[in-house]
Amino acid sequence: MTHKRILSIIFICFGVLAWPAYAAAYTAYTTGNVNIRTGPGTGYAKVATLAPGLRVDVLACEGSWCRVGYQGLRGWLSVNYIDRAVSTRPPAVVIQPTIVVRPPYRPPYYRPPAYRPPPPYYRPRPNCRIAPGYPCP
Repeated sequence: MTHKRILSIIFICFGVLAWPAYAAAYTAYTTGNVNIRTGPGTGYAKVATLAPGLRVDVLACEGSWCRVGYQGLRGWLSVNYIDRAVSTRPPAVVIQPTIVVRPPYRPPYYRPPAYRPPPPYYRPRPNCRIAPGYPCP
């Protein structure tokens, strides 16, 4: 047998054996806030926390734990927190907030009063010559 023939038989066997594992994967939804862990048990480190109603890909299950994938993240979830049924959670309603833009606070401008020279001091002229009986201005 040639090497090409042996390699092609190995690849065919690998494909036949890998097919059931790939076919076992299915889609499920989280039923509550659940931690993704690095292994099948609560003793393993927490990778992330998923909110209820998120779609995850179940890759394999061992006992009460399933290995899942979620947006490139892989880890283990408890079977108690996933369900094959479509999530019955209503879709999220997004309300756009009202944006109010105010100008920056600027204290009122202090404008000093216009300069006015003081009124001249009124003093009588020393050489006042007005009719007798009238005071000098």
